[in-house]
Amino acid sequence: MQVIGKIPVEMKKTLDENYIMIKEQCKIEMFNQMMNSLLDQKQAPHIRLQFLYNIRQWDQNLCLSDLCINQLEINITNNIKYYGQSLEQILKQTDLLKMNQIQFSCEFMRPIPIIVPHQSFEDISLDLIHLTIWDYNVTPLMRFRYLLCQAQCTKLQQGDYQQILTLFKPEYKIDGNQFKLLVEQNPQLVSDLIKKLHQLGVNTHEYLDQLIQIKISIQALELVNQLSKSISLPDQFLNMFITKCIVNCEELKNNQPQQLARQVRLVSVFIRTLIKQKTFDPKKIYVELQGFCLEFSSILEATQLFKTIKNSVQEQ
Repeated sequence: MQVIGKIPVEMKKTLDENYIMIKEQCKIEMFNQMMNSLLDQKQAPHIRLQFLYNIRQWDQNLCLSDLCINQLEINITNNIKYYGQSLEQILKQTDLLKMNQIQFSCEFMRPIPIIVPHQSFEDISLDLIHLTIWDYNVTPLMRFRYLLCQAQCTKLQQGDYQQILTLFKPEYKIDGNQFKLLVEQNPQLVSDLIKKLHQLGVNTHEYLDQLIQIKISIQALELVNQLSKSISLPDQFLNMFITKCIVNCEELKNNQPQQLARQVRLVSVFIRTLIKQKTFDPKKIYVELQGFCLEFSSILEATQLFKTIKNSVQEQ
């Protein structure tokens, strides 16, 4: 305890702050006192940490590993300085502050590695390499994330399909890239997830916005069609989505004319279905729809769409 009186250490100060304070009073004798104090292993944890830190700063080449009795002290001797933390905060992280006695750290038993001469490399069997098997059933969230990853790559089997619907909760967010892949592989799953959120009273605008951003495909059209049958889609969303379908056809006319006819047919049938179901009012974007039908009047489905729009407007 005599050493503590000669070498002041304050718990509320950081390692660097204590080091500066001690350095101003430091002599060779004080250095030796700290070394002796560490050897007898009777000092409080915060005193030992500060002494190890001081000695490390004064002599970077000195080997201190034999003086360490726990992992925290090893960290200090390896120059992990814990910037900005007081000694009290550092010790709280390892519960050393609450301990009345210092416990020695112990290492796990490890087998001695076998040294293989380079001449024997051809004898190594690949059967000795074992892949890590992770249990994805540890938590419901982990299981859901695993199934969600599977759904982005391939069409889900019925059992997994039902399980992902059961596990899904509003707080389990799906980002834009995941959403796009899900629409491509399992559009019906996306429809059911959005319907579940709607039934729980959760705002689905976030996912409807993502749906507007993705590429127009037969899967996206089918998804919107399925949603329109089960929930009330906002007029603004339908207007924006159908406008994007029209723009997409116009872009194909210049860039990919070989796919144009098929896309125009899909879009025309899609819009006609929404109008017949009375889930979409063509008057909201009548000018755009009329221009679309006239531009592609050579395609039968576009002509039929024009008649459907005209009849719908006249009925209103």
